[in-house]
Amino acid sequence: RGSRSPPAGRPRHALNATDGDVERAAELLLLGAEEQGGPASPAGGGAVDVTGNPPLRLRQPPSSGEGANVARRNEEQMQRAIRESLELDRQREARQLRRAEAESAEQHRGVVDLTGDSDGEPADAGAGGGRGQRKKKAANAGGGKRAGNRPRATDGKGGVRSAATANAGRAAAARLLNPAAAATKPTLGQTHPHVKVPTKMSDKTKEEQIMRCANRLKPHVTAVDTLLTVLMGVRDRPGEERYRKIDRNNANYAAHVRDRPGAEDLLSAMNYRRIRSTIPGGEADELRLERHLADAGLLYLGISALEQARLSPEYLEAKRLRGFHSEMRRIGRMNGDALAATGMSESDAAVRLEFLSGCPREPPEGRGAVVTVFLGEESERVPGGRVSRRFDGDDTLEDVMNWLGGCYGPELPERLR
Repeated sequence: RGSRSPPAGRPRHALNATDGDVERAAELLLLGAEEQGGPASPAGGGAVDVTGNPPLRLRQPPSSGEGANVARRNEEQMQRAIRESLELDRQREARQLRRAEAESAEQHRGVVDLTGDSDGEPADAGAGGGRGQRKKKAANAGGGKRAGNRPRATDGKGGVRSAATANAGRAAAARLLNPAAAATKPTLGQTHPHVKVPTKMSDKTKEEQIMRCANRLKPHVTAVDTLLTVLMGVRDRPGEERYRKIDRNNANYAAHVRDRPGAEDLLSAMNYRRIRSTIPGGEADELRLERHLADAGLLYLGISALEQARLSPEYLEAKRLRGFHSEMRRIGRMNGDALAATGMSESDAAVRLEFLSGCPREPPEGRGAVVTVFLGEESERVPGGRVSRRFDGDDTLEDVMNWLGGCYGPELPERLR
């Protein structure tokens, strides 16, 4: 403390005395330039220099003949020197911070401690929690350091950085020190070793692919029947190209097979390949099985899996439902355009009137609920296959059946019952 500072340190002392205020530091340096001789002694009534720093001695201010321009120029030079000193200090602190982060990243690779607990020890529960807190306070009590004598990361301005900021700095330093390791991303098995990822369908064996696809196709009757016909045609007549080529733009194939789950995956397992080509008037999109890729063993597996699917409860129920929809479409068409063209017989009219006599009167708008019935699938929009009427809350299912009998005749209530 008793040694004298070199002249280059005077701007620093001025900044320390003014808490980093550049304007006040410049004024202090200018005032020091006006002083003559050493510091006043206590006996002379002057202020006592308790810092031990040497007095600020600069050359004498310019004479009155030079005017205010010289004083202003000296002040600008002093402020420039102070700013340069501050910039050098910031650069030195930034270099020290980057060096500390790089050393910390080298020493602590792996899991980053975000809690600040000493050596990863768990905190005590219940009544022992106080002891755990006292241990942590005692470990952190020495000079603001954490357990393990690791200094806290600061932001260069005296404050403590957050854990996220510190971890980001360590990660950036690690990438700079080891770019090869940073470029290689960890796999899912490395980051989550206990998570079991299902095997891709394309990585499974051909037999497993065929069986899984056939199981997914069970509720889709038309897709199962179509694929079975195609595979049997390839087996029986392998030389005919029409069985080994499927047009994906065909309307029936697009409506009943292409978008069904497992359909084209099954064909892919049978070595069908998708081929796109440009033809006059459009683009060809086909699934093609080359003659040399036709495997008798795979054909046997595919045909057997589809035949087993046709015996499953899902297939039988879907087929029964498909037959029911077919009957509903027929009834709807008979009471649509066909009825309008041919008219209704007297006996048929009498039967329908008998059904309607057992149906309650339709309530006015604003009361009850509207019941709409579609014959067939709703998306088909069968002509004559949609009827709608309002019913009261105390009407029964039998009232609805009588209403449908009056609309479509006795066949529809019999089918529904």
